[in-house]
Amino acid sequence: MVRTLAALGVLLALAAPLQADMLDGADDRAFRAALTTLLARDDPAAVATLRDLAEAGNAAALVTLPLALAWVPPQGNLKEKNAQRQVSGMKAQDAAAAIHKATALWNAGLTDYASDLPDRAAGLLASGEGEKSTVLLAAWVNQTGGRGDLPPQLLTEDTPAMLGAFALSGRLTHALYFDGSPHEEAIFLLSLMREDRLVGWLTYVHLLETEPDVFSIIGDPLAGTGLSAAGTEARIEDARAVRAVSLLRYRGEMPIPAATATRAREVLQGRAELLPATRLCQARCPDSLAACEAAVLAYPGEPFGGFEAWQPFVDVLASLDFAASDRGIFALIRPRSDPAAAADRTTAESLDACYGRLLAHRDALHFGP
Repeated sequence: MVRTLAALGVLLALAAPLQADMLDGADDRAFRAALTTLLARDDPAAVATLRDLAEAGNAAALVTLPLALAWVPPQGNLKEKNAQRQVSGMKAQDAAAAIHKATALWNAGLTDYASDLPDRAAGLLASGEGEKSTVLLAAWVNQTGGRGDLPPQLLTEDTPAMLGAFALSGRLTHALYFDGSPHEEAIFLLSLMREDRLVGWLTYVHLLETEPDVFSIIGDPLAGTGLSAAGTEARIEDARAVRAVSLLRYRGEMPIPAATATRAREVLQGRAELLPATRLCQARCPDSLAACEAAVLAYPGEPFGGFEAWQPFVDVLASLDFAASDRGIFALIRPRSDPAAAADRTTAESLDACYGRLLAHRDALHFGP
């Protein structure tokens, strides 16, 4: 029954009037039928339909085709596979990039060169592709350690605060132990904490957990925040809760208590890192939205890093509609194998019965080989 209602929800969403800024061809009945099918199951015939529509000039089908080819890889020998990956004699990815800025910027998630990642991420964010933007920024932080000019969006609410904390932690420790100005980095960190920016407090807590000796060298910034002892402790506990539910780091063996997940959900209201959980819960558990969001943060945790390459571009399919689909659920709720996973799942199920049923539904789904 859950699957039937979910499929009906996606069909209704795809049948609704489209946004004014949707790509040409997105309202074509054949395109929408093929996409609806692929959101429910792997279907080579639906991929072939997208390719035929793309060959006929449907822009939405062309932009969706590279994703669909990743969802359902071509069958046959090498020559046949290569032919299925082409549109008008070009690779589908290249043909889509030629007509669609976001496809070109995303470039199938390839991140070979750090130098172009901030501009690509900024362009994706401006195009409404915040999740894909975050993936590129994460690659920039991983490749540079946060050194160099910080991308402006890295420290805003459009980007997960934990990612900014990784960058700032890397900058400060590199400046302290290798080359740079640790005094300037420490002043910058203090300014963020004084402004009550989550990224500043997360950086402080992350350094406490990973490089506590830093503060014996540069001094503890807490005295300069101007906060009371109670206010300081509240900010630290907020940051610890957010850090605990973030999948941008290895989870380890310590389970996430329900109170921690609930606190993290409260702290993250209005921020980018909560949006995927919010959409999932809006689509599937709207009557228990707050509890569902906390449950997602308990298990699997912040979804970033597991679904962005699967999610269609927003000018083809709204992110909420993707979250409502079985393929979206399969991508957004990624199974975890770390030692705390089973306990965290139990916590999530106890936080929201609706989400518990959704986890059971996800267990029955299968996409890919």
